[in-house]
Amino acid sequence: MSVSYKYLLLPGRHQAITRFQVEHLNVLLSHEDVDRSAQIIWAVTSANHSGTQRNPISGSRRVGMIEAVSAVEKLPSQAYRITNMTEKPNFAHYVFEEIRLESKGRVHMEPENTLVICSTKEVAQQYADLGFAIDSAEYDETFTTQRGQRPWDVIEELIKSGPQWRSSAIVQAELNPTCFEYFEHYGLGDDIVEIFQDPLIDSDDGDITTTRDYAVYRQAFEDGAQRKVAEFVNYVKPGRILDVGCATGETLKILAKRPDLFESDFYGVEAARPLYQICQQRIQNGEFGNANMFFYQRNIMRSSLFPHNSLNTIITMALTHEIESYLGRDELLRFIKRMYDITAPGGVYINYDVVAPHNKDRIVYATFTDTDGENPDELFPNIPEEEFPEFFKTLSTKARFSRFVKDFRAKEGDQVKVEYTTIDNVEYAVLRYADLCDFLAKKDYVQSWHSEMHERFCFWEYSDWISALTEVGFTIGEGTEAKQNTWLIENRFAPSAKVYEMNNGALEELEQPVTNVLLIAQKPLI
Repeated sequence: MSVSYKYLLLPGRHQAITRFQVEHLNVLLSHEDVDRSAQIIWAVTSANHSGTQRNPISGSRRVGMIEAVSAVEKLPSQAYRITNMTEKPNFAHYVFEEIRLESKGRVHMEPENTLVICSTKEVAQQYADLGFAIDSAEYDETFTTQRGQRPWDVIEELIKSGPQWRSSAIVQAELNPTCFEYFEHYGLGDDIVEIFQDPLIDSDDGDITTTRDYAVYRQAFEDGAQRKVAEFVNYVKPGRILDVGCATGETLKILAKRPDLFESDFYGVEAARPLYQICQQRIQNGEFGNANMFFYQRNIMRSSLFPHNSLNTIITMALTHEIESYLGRDELLRFIKRMYDITAPGGVYINYDVVAPHNKDRIVYATFTDTDGENPDELFPNIPEEEFPEFFKTLSTKARFSRFVKDFRAKEGDQVKVEYTTIDNVEYAVLRYADLCDFLAKKDYVQSWHSEMHERFCFWEYSDWISALTEVGFTIGEGTEAKQNTWLIENRFAPSAKVYEMNNGALEELEQPVTNVLLIAQKPLI
């Protein structure tokens, strides 16, 4: 029985279009088993993803690129955005259904009328399992010999060439000319280079870490936002207001309700795609009212969105300790300088974050509660990851400290140094005060323990922050202080440990430490 293909399905992320693709499509369209009125169906997968190393170009830009190339090359094309959040074992079926629904039934692909063009063996197999014929495009029929450059091969060459990508002989030779012009017109090549040079965007989610549980993170952030904003809201200056690391936009939502800020423009910058998407959804839901609210998935350090001296208020909440923990001290210092540069004269940079105790490097002696949970001999059981929170929840504070000593900053090679000594028949852990406070602040993060073990809270104390801010030119404004989170002290610190300092040969119990810092840094008028 003869076959007449009505559709040529080209599924993929389509981050670029090559000369080979266009030439190969024209060859296929001329085949006798392809209908003269056949349409090329471009299934743009991960169309809801952008700004990450796996999907640097947005779905809408990719569709525009396909339409531009198709118009110039006279390719009979239709492009459909395929939204996907997680891997699906039946992804091929999902693609067909998405296109059928999006086209309102006008495009109905079946094995009898569709040829699938795919050079990824594992993906092609999914379509073959549904009975579809496969054209292996840039590979031979056995998927062993490559006969043409794939789009991502060209993207990798562009990345390797850096800012000089336009001069790359390979990029010029392999990228379709209209696609090349499209990359230039919208700055897509430069965006791709920037994303791959960005220390923040190292995962498909674009986050600073790959171990974050976003549901837990969102709940914790939003639960504390109202209380934290109340502590600094009177120092916010109207005008252009930026929240860096805005998470779900909750801080900006609270500020936008204040009458004195009604005429302001609110900007949220968030690197993590899942959180950025929540911000966008909240705009669509009308949660920000009539406020001028704008969100961007960017790394503020590698973005020219905000020129120097352009912002009246910049806010960071629970962000700077992540920069220190994942990117290092030099990047944190660069970040502080960047905040100064983009703050307008007379404007303010507000930072609310965790902080080390005063005199953080002093050596302290601690005893831990061992009656608030179990104290098993085996603290590293061989159990599935999803069972870990329940196991950890059963442990006493003393047992959790033993886990902390092994887990904290282990991957970074920056672990806690602790010794044990016995005085008057009581065993004490002897360690830096900052390390002890890191443990007490984190010990109840049952659901996110593994993620939190990468993050150092107590790297700077109050005086270190003041020095860093004044060094770049800020003056320290009213409202700046190191403070205690009373709930944290009463519920995590006080019941869990007794902390002492050796003074003239005798142990003296210490008062509870500060846990947070509120910094109101003002940029002087020029």
